[in-house]
Amino acid sequence: MIQLVTHRPGQQQPKFSFFILNKGNNSGKPLDKPCPNCFVALCASEDEREFYYWLCWGLWQAKAFEHFLMGSVIPYIRKRDLLHQLQTQAANVNPVAWHDAVKKAQALNAYEANLREQLHKLGQLKCAFIRSHLKR
Repeated sequence: MIQLVTHRPGQQQPKFSFFILNKGNNSGKPLDKPCPNCFVALCASEDEREFYYWLCWGLWQAKAFEHFLMGSVIPYIRKRDLLHQLQTQAANVNPVAWHDAVKKAQALNAYEANLREQLHKLGQLKCAFIRSHLKR
């Protein structure tokens, strides 16, 4: 069963854990590395960590956490709301279908990263092309 604790800088990371952003418009986004405004999700095994990481990622992508954001200037999500949403969704998910969906989502993420890299390279090429035709 997943547990959430507030991240404290300098605190040692437990083995099967990941981080979840808790402030800003991206609240609920899972992270591999800590940031100042995040929760630590503690899991019992690597399989559980992967399951909850991708469940959190899917809920964040689906904007399922937006309903729970509080605050007028800097939005944030409460730990109990986040934990309740994760536990509720975990109970309703078909593990086999979810595993297949995660594999497809990972493939789409890799494809998206490749396209972003290509766009970045095209921008560099465009800039180099224009510079080569200008006098210095």
